[in-house]
Amino acid sequence: MVNLLACLLAAALTLFSSLSYAQPVTATVDRNELIRGETVTLTLRVEGQQGGVEMDLTPLETDFQVVSTRTSSQMRSSNNRVESWIDYHLTLFPLREGQLDIPALLVAGSYTQALSVNVLPKTQNSVAGQDLFMETIVNKESIYVQEQLLFTIRLYYTINGIRNPIFTELELPDTVIQMIGTPNQYEKLVDGVRYGVYEKQYAIFPQRSGALAIPDIMFRGEVTDGSSNYVFRNLNTRTITSFSEGFDIEVREKPVDFPADATWLPASELTIEESWDNDFTNVRVGDAVNRVISMKASGLDGAALPPLQMPPIETVNVYPEAPSIERTYVDGNIVGSRVESNSLLMTDTGTVRVPGVTIPWYDIDTEEIKYATLADTAIRIGPVRTTAQEPLMTFEEEGEPQFGDASSLQGEDEDSLVTMPSTPLWVIALAAALTALLGVMTYFGSKRRPAKKKVVAKKPHVVSAPMYRQDIAPAAEAVAFKEFARACEQNHLPALRLALIGWGRQYFSAPDLHNLDDLAQRTSNAEIQKLCLRLQQALYGQETATGNALKDDIKRLLTLVTELRAQRNRSLATAAKEQEYTLPPLYKA
Repeated sequence: MVNLLACLLAAALTLFSSLSYAQPVTATVDRNELIRGETVTLTLRVEGQQGGVEMDLTPLETDFQVVSTRTSSQMRSSNNRVESWIDYHLTLFPLREGQLDIPALLVAGSYTQALSVNVLPKTQNSVAGQDLFMETIVNKESIYVQEQLLFTIRLYYTINGIRNPIFTELELPDTVIQMIGTPNQYEKLVDGVRYGVYEKQYAIFPQRSGALAIPDIMFRGEVTDGSSNYVFRNLNTRTITSFSEGFDIEVREKPVDFPADATWLPASELTIEESWDNDFTNVRVGDAVNRVISMKASGLDGAALPPLQMPPIETVNVYPEAPSIERTYVDGNIVGSRVESNSLLMTDTGTVRVPGVTIPWYDIDTEEIKYATLADTAIRIGPVRTTAQEPLMTFEEEGEPQFGDASSLQGEDEDSLVTMPSTPLWVIALAAALTALLGVMTYFGSKRRPAKKKVVAKKPHVVSAPMYRQDIAPAAEAVAFKEFARACEQNHLPALRLALIGWGRQYFSAPDLHNLDDLAQRTSNAEIQKLCLRLQQALYGQETATGNALKDDIKRLLTLVTELRAQRNRSLATAAKEQEYTLPPLYKA
């Protein structure tokens, strides 16, 4: 019995001790009513605790987003009694309007009391006079599938020194999202107040029909409150937020009357043009003409434009080049372009008809199907050129002579220039005098010709500055690469060498690059160095520069150079994407 009483007494003392040292937890909010887009601060106070508190914030995720958390602790002595507590300040962002409950939270082994806040809808009057607010705009509420939707985010602020700005990431399923240019910054008067404006624009291309939900956009940043920590002198910061509601966009299917076998192209404008680099009046067998087709569409990316498949043409070998696909921004719209080049090598005489191009597209402004067309082109091809004295080709009707000769060009009734019956005597005398004068000039001119020929022989004839001698210019690299690619397709080793050197000068911005050894050194690519060595051996070595092995080397060299350019473009794009930005101060010091 004595032992039982002792156990009961010990248990009672333990229970009393635990109750006397209980750590009460309280929860308070800084306000019970707020406007949609504002934040509320929830303060959790744990008494008698200086750290190491465990808490479960999962129940808050139903109606709130925890934006930030900071702590503060205090200790005081009153009537020889020491009191201490720690406060946890949680910045909460309401996810919807209406009466929202802050549920009881488990903190340090105890539950807090439940609270509630009332979130009012956002109105225009609630925005006026604020230090920070945001708006979002779409150019349309209903679009076609794969049509461009312009989405704009504008942040208005009068607060200086906003740091670490973060916007909601725009991620939508089954869509292609492209940021238009870089963020734009300017100033604007709103109700007589001068605001700084930070603007971001996006082009959204939905890839399937149906409802497209653009989410609410939230902004979060930090500003200093002017105070600092006494010990470490660190500036204290507070979190600021802003909010703008999203949109529900209707995405319609493409019209049923649009050609089923054509690429769906919804745009506000689409044009197609062609150009040729040769004169069609004197094309012979063995000549090559270059056809360049350019497509440009307003409201579409260049990658969305379809490739142009040129059908086979009899007596013509077609050599297509890699297309050039670009994207530009004009007045806040994406303008895509696609340029395709084809070299046409003539292999036989006759008339060749190069087929035209017809591209159907859908005008989103007038909502009707339109066609961009190029007409057929006829090219007449003459025999191969044999000598420089060959007469020019004349295109006459069938059965007529095609090449002029003395008998066909001279009529039967035409008079000869010098004939005894019709030529006066004074004409003959004048012709004799001119002949004698020409003979004298020829004799004296022959005395000086050898010395003059030596001087001229040392001076190279330059028609125009080739690419390997041109000045370094940013836009010249792409032109030099096209010349190099064309030389690779033609397997012309001297032209290939000069084109490769010209490209290397522009790519590395090296005016002192004059040979393949310099280029191979700068690439730091062992395979390119090896191929450059083989190319020089083929040009100047004992072996004949022909065969499949040499063609494979040229093809591999073109691939490596293309990969080198693509790798640099990716590096530049990554560097631009990762570049950090900070909102500038509205008022300059």
